[in-house]
Amino acid sequence: MKFKQLIVSTFFMASSMVCAQTQTPPIDIDFSALAENIKQTKALSGLPSGTAIAVIKGDKIIYQGNFGYANIAKQIKVTDKTPFYIASATKPFFALNTLIDVNAKDFKQSLSLAQMFPSLDIADIDEHQVTLKHLLTHTSTINNIPLVFATAFSGVHDKQSLKQLVLNGSVKTEKKLGEFNYTNVGYNIFSVFADEYFHMPWQQRLQQQLFTPLKMSLTSAQMSTFTAKHVAVAKPYSLMVPTQPDALYLEKVDQTMHAAGGMVSTANDLARFLIAQLNEGVVEQQQVFPAEIIKQSQQKQVTTDAKYLDFKRDGYAWGWYTGNYKGQRMLHHFGGFDGAHAHMSFIPEQKIGLVVLNNEDFLSARMTSIIADFVYGSLLQDADTKQRVDQRFSALNQKLANIDQMLASQAKKIAARKMNLSLPMSAYQGVYSHPLLGKIRVNVEATGQLHLRWGVLDTTASGFGKVDQIRVTFMPTSGEVIKFEATDSVKNLTYNGMMFAKLNNEL
Repeated sequence: MKFKQLIVSTFFMASSMVCAQTQTPPIDIDFSALAENIKQTKALSGLPSGTAIAVIKGDKIIYQGNFGYANIAKQIKVTDKTPFYIASATKPFFALNTLIDVNAKDFKQSLSLAQMFPSLDIADIDEHQVTLKHLLTHTSTINNIPLVFATAFSGVHDKQSLKQLVLNGSVKTEKKLGEFNYTNVGYNIFSVFADEYFHMPWQQRLQQQLFTPLKMSLTSAQMSTFTAKHVAVAKPYSLMVPTQPDALYLEKVDQTMHAAGGMVSTANDLARFLIAQLNEGVVEQQQVFPAEIIKQSQQKQVTTDAKYLDFKRDGYAWGWYTGNYKGQRMLHHFGGFDGAHAHMSFIPEQKIGLVVLNNEDFLSARMTSIIADFVYGSLLQDADTKQRVDQRFSALNQKLANIDQMLASQAKKIAARKMNLSLPMSAYQGVYSHPLLGKIRVNVEATGQLHLRWGVLDTTASGFGKVDQIRVTFMPTSGEVIKFEATDSVKNLTYNGMMFAKLNNEL
């Protein structure tokens, strides 16, 4: 079982430590109480990671709050110009970019999978029936774990291998065509097609069609953009992995920025995107996007029945969840990754919206939910907002009191699991290869532990108890299992259903 699941089932949390800078809010809303609550919760957590907030009303940002550190070790505070990785909050951008292409008649929403990939043959699927719309509204009934891992985690891929992963790794799920099933797969698949169709990477198209027109000057779908500009992106942290003041080892690079979760931005820049959403494409009195495309992007395309924390989800539009929040129709999308939690939401009829960015993944979701409660409750003039929010922060803070003991207890349980290998540890050392996913290298460290590396992923294994199975943390906050096939020698390893064959002639 994943470590995250073990703890999330017991604790409800949210983000880190602080120092706030704010713009002048509307006269009738006092954000100081919210700022003090955030500061207190971050201080009690013992983790001074960062949070950036932007509140939008009409066509303006009416409040900004910046808290904590973008880089704890170097004591770099979060400011209005701090870029954060936003993970799946990328999807509304990619979807809107695609609708712009559809409007330009580059292709239709009904473009089929068979037209995109003529040689694709997925068992039990009619590729002529699966469309672009299905892919971007999570209704295609297709899964492709190898493609997801290559693009989001290992970073081991190139243009040719990605196309082969689409052709060879796609399988049918238990869902029917048209049924909602949230994954990264549809966006990943379509981006492979679009890159080839336009002879241009999707990152560059977002820059040309979205970021530049919106004047999102500190936004990019490539990490190297910030390196070249000497702009420091917020480092990733997690309350579950006490590495502080050091960040988590796993940081995004160009090769792991993908169409379903591959953007870095500031709260300021994302606020400009929400202003466009709230004003039919108009930002600073300029028609940046056609009103009809913005309206279309916000229309529910599929029905679902779900909930994430305070946020009900009754459907999915083009990159946006839809649902009722405080009696209002809200559109939202969040993003989560090790060391990151992003929130974008807006209520069209009231012309109000919210951006919250965090460089922490565990406490941040719960704290962001309370922040949204305060912001929307205040903007909608709910008289009980302050009292309710104070109580929610107090309850969250009480949960924090035992977090160290909880984490220590879980770590002790994990450490108690014995390494149970059927052969000497040296037999497992070597290189394991997959024709499309690259190589996983396994070495025996001087400490007598197994060390594994796959692309940008890196982990030291621990015991799992079962024969020839080990626990790894390629994702720092999640424990997963690798299984070896071993008889008189080690033949292969399997990770998340992906099998890598051992190369006997490589060490």
